[in-house]
Amino acid sequence: LKLQFLYFIVSQHHNMKTFLAVLALLSLSIVEAEGWGGYHRGYRYSLPGDWLWPSGSQFMWFKHFIRGEVHVKGDAEYAPYTFSTRTNLPQPAVIVFPNCIRDIQKTLRFARWHNMRISVLSTGHHMDVRNIADNAVHIVMTNFDEKTLVDAGEEKHITVGPGQTWGDIAGFVKEETYEEWAVATGADSTVGPYGWTTGGGHGYLSRLHGLGVDHVVSMRVVLTNGRVVTASEHSHKELFRSLLGSGGSAYGITVSMTIKLHPTPQKVTTFFGAFFPQSPEQSTAVMQGYHDFISGATKHSGGYYLTMGFIPGNPVFMIAFCYGDDCDRHISKVSSLPGCVPGLLPGNCQQNDEDTYYNLVNALAPSAGGNQYTISASVSAEKAFDLIQTTTAWVLKAETVPMTKFCTQSSVLGGEMKKIDEEGKRTSVSPAMRNADIQVTCVGTWADSATVEQREQMVADMDAWGESTIRPFGAGWVYWNEPQHNFPENDWKERYWGSMDNYNRLLRSKRRYDPLMQLRM
Repeated sequence: LKLQFLYFIVSQHHNMKTFLAVLALLSLSIVEAEGWGGYHRGYRYSLPGDWLWPSGSQFMWFKHFIRGEVHVKGDAEYAPYTFSTRTNLPQPAVIVFPNCIRDIQKTLRFARWHNMRISVLSTGHHMDVRNIADNAVHIVMTNFDEKTLVDAGEEKHITVGPGQTWGDIAGFVKEETYEEWAVATGADSTVGPYGWTTGGGHGYLSRLHGLGVDHVVSMRVVLTNGRVVTASEHSHKELFRSLLGSGGSAYGITVSMTIKLHPTPQKVTTFFGAFFPQSPEQSTAVMQGYHDFISGATKHSGGYYLTMGFIPGNPVFMIAFCYGDDCDRHISKVSSLPGCVPGLLPGNCQQNDEDTYYNLVNALAPSAGGNQYTISASVSAEKAFDLIQTTTAWVLKAETVPMTKFCTQSSVLGGEMKKIDEEGKRTSVSPAMRNADIQVTCVGTWADSATVEQREQMVADMDAWGESTIRPFGAGWVYWNEPQHNFPENDWKERYWGSMDNYNRLLRSKRRYDPLMQLRM
């Protein structure tokens, strides 16, 4: 582009004008080489007070050309949002709610011209505040809420926007297909399809049909240079692989994704139980019963085990499900356990042999966010009992810092997902995720009144516990959307993406599609 610009100037003008053009071009090259503004991981972004930072009139001019809402810092409507409020809320320079692709292209051009960092939020469910940044051009994709069914021969697909949520998408598929087809979703209805999928994605159909990344047919992406491409197995294959598992909007801004649907499981057996063990023996029996269930689970069965430390009686909430005819011998391992209290969960502690898939999908209440810190790991089913014992002890342990705790064992990994893309040619998820049976997520929360020192102490304590106690259970993998933030050995590249080979491949893709490193990772 610089050479084309210089050629145009030289061909149109002579003498002093040409000299000035060459001087300006040389100055621009020097500025690009040396960088400007704030420093971040080797790249420089414009900051308030820098010569490239937009003036008030330039922000107003930018707002004039965007069809969607634009809120500049200082406006009455300016209201940045994060799911986790553990840290100070980042303050973007401007928040943009694009209504169309053209809005996104104009926003990217504005950010590029002023050398500003870009952060992107879909539904905002990331647990570690990595979808928003200080002094950034912050793009919120809630207006991209498409839901369109697509006939693809014998298959059926759905195209959805990143502003949608799984609850709305599942309800749409249920109604439009008369419950004949199902979309693979997460367990939380308020989670959106983009972040869930690009982090790997697991839920009620994972053991039967694979991870969230395994259902994606294509993604439509706006690159930082404004170009719109379709990434699939047939076009921009490396971009497609990078998107499927690396997490976040690192390479471009996805405006829609097409996902494969599956026939709805017709025979569904479920069990929902709230257990209040009255003795150590009862507590051990509940743990052992769930271990027996999940260690013997097939691709047709799975469940969730939640240990709650902030409800009187320290209850355990359990969900078990099974598809098909051979379910009684699996579900009976948990439905006969002692200490279940009726009335707190659907099913009233009874095995339900005539449940439906869509009742199961709607079973869990959405998570609420707040002051949270998260530890996660992947584990094999054989270690379920020891893992439950360990996490239960942590949940019930009194802390020096006032906090409430809970742990979730998401026993929906394994099954068919282990057999798909074993060599990582199509997707970029960590092999430790692909080969696991359980994802454990432990969360610590505290009141708004907690001091900075108390918050720092809580995070440090959870990091130490996670490294010394939870990490030995698995391969050290950390789920990108529910991550531990601090790693004593600074091995976050391997912990998130499995190996340096995978990380370096993703980094090459990042440099190709976002060469100025504008999009926050």
